[in-house]
Amino acid sequence: MRLNQRLADDFDQVARSSGLSRAEVFRRAIALYKIVKQEEVQQSYVILRSRDGAEREHVNF
Repeated sequence: MRLNQRLADDFDQVARSSGLSRAEVFRRAIALYKIVKQEEVQQSYVILRSRDGAEREHVNF
């Protein structure tokens, strides 16, 4: 898979900061994307909640 430089840099930064391999970061990203898309099909909401309770809804994932 070819990535543009910006995406490759972001990808490497996530792998380094999480202590995961690039393959594991990719696997997890695909797993998360699959779950989000399944929820969208069911017209569910995808919400991120911070520790302080603030919520953000994400659309057009």
